[in-house]
Amino acid sequence: MSRQEPISVLLTTEGTYPFYTGGVSTWCHRLTHELPNIDFTVLAVVTNPSPQSKYELAPNVRDVIKVPQWGLLQPAEYSCHQPPSVVLRNLWNTTPQVIAAHFKPIFERFLVLLLSSNCDKEDLGQVLIKLHSYFQWFDYQKTMNSMDAWNVLQYALRAVWACRPPPTEQPTLAEVKQVYRLLYHLLMVLHFPIPCSDIAHSSAASFCGLPCVLAKLANGTPYVLTEHGVYLREQYLNLRRQVKSFFVRWFLYRVIENVVELNYYFADLVVPVCAYNSRWEKHLGVPQSRIKVIFNGVDPEKFYPYEQEKSGRARVSSVGLIYPLKGQLDLIDAAAMLRPQFDNLDVRFYGTPADREYFDSCMAKVAESGLHDCVTFAGSTSEPWKVYNDADVMAFPSISEAFPYALLEAMSSGAAIVATDVGGVREALGDCGLLVPARTPEAMAGAISFLLNNAAERKRLGQMARARVLKHFTEEQFLNSYESTYCKLLSSRPQQLLPAYSS
Repeated sequence: MSRQEPISVLLTTEGTYPFYTGGVSTWCHRLTHELPNIDFTVLAVVTNPSPQSKYELAPNVRDVIKVPQWGLLQPAEYSCHQPPSVVLRNLWNTTPQVIAAHFKPIFERFLVLLLSSNCDKEDLGQVLIKLHSYFQWFDYQKTMNSMDAWNVLQYALRAVWACRPPPTEQPTLAEVKQVYRLLYHLLMVLHFPIPCSDIAHSSAASFCGLPCVLAKLANGTPYVLTEHGVYLREQYLNLRRQVKSFFVRWFLYRVIENVVELNYYFADLVVPVCAYNSRWEKHLGVPQSRIKVIFNGVDPEKFYPYEQEKSGRARVSSVGLIYPLKGQLDLIDAAAMLRPQFDNLDVRFYGTPADREYFDSCMAKVAESGLHDCVTFAGSTSEPWKVYNDADVMAFPSISEAFPYALLEAMSSGAAIVATDVGGVREALGDCGLLVPARTPEAMAGAISFLLNNAAERKRLGQMARARVLKHFTEEQFLNSYESTYCKLLSSRPQQLLPAYSS
């Protein structure tokens, strides 16, 4: 394929790059920086309008579009993509008659599909196109706050809920209002125009994938979907803890399931970062022909073994956001079991708290267990290679994972590793470290104890881990795979584009 202009990619993110740190942000940063011949526009779904970038953007990142889901009620408050004249035009055009005639029937059909346990994804996609087109011409807040929108939502919720078994309690007005508020913010992404690009690439099968679905339907833009963690599985794990109301959880499960399956349905290629993720994707209807595993990769010249600083203590380190799915509480329990065996135990957690309640629980457990003198929360680090080399054992206690960068970096640095057998960790580590079941502090403590008492085995496993990275998981392999994927999808793109929806 010969073309004079560089390939343009719309890269969509949610709660990650470039405003929040973590594994997905690391992936985005390396993808954009190390493919200089590709132009990227980043569309970032964020929690509020004012996050500041945590990364230095590459010159080939042409634009960053923030799409706030929270922190505002009127998307027009954050309308750098629209001149004031357009905002005012949309506001004046949004009359009760327009809402009743144009929005109400689309919204009714949308909710029927969204709340269905087996909705037609082609139909849902076309309804989304119509909703998106409507919000380019009419005011989001005025429409969604209308009596028509509220009545349609109430009716749709009660109609679906009435089909449940008779003992099921009816939702309260407060619960219905909470659902309305959640839907109001979750759909805010439909207010923002979709930039034109050669390729649409989402970093999650979530709401940030909806612009890619719209680009595919409106313009025939090829859609690549990368799955780091399995978004649906992670939401199953998170919502029970975060949302108390059964009715509200039911609503969110139904919405998220359909959004995830919509992404899977319209993606030209689903790219899990490990084969483990593909099991979920296949189960949810993605054919094998549209799945291609591309492993994450690290730079072995940046992460390499060197002589440790000898602190005289038995150092166990862990790197990752302080968050329930990262399992730090289990490692603290393991530390309590290790303490009687190792008077010189030194357990260090590197990473920022992503969940304040969980971080407080970790601190409370340290206090309860009397571990203040051997457990440290060291915050984030700008020198992760030093952390990997200075540790006697690197511990990864996650409850859920995809294909973690920190694990690959530790392997490339020749670290001795104990990790939970979750997600793609086994695919990454192979037999170059010790795997234990998740949520079993006893097993983790035993594996760490074994390695702390066996320097020769630590060295052997570290050497094997480094060799495994060089063979399978280098950054060069990862980048070549994505560049060739973009080129292949673009070369097979139909010359006759699909017509954009017009109201």
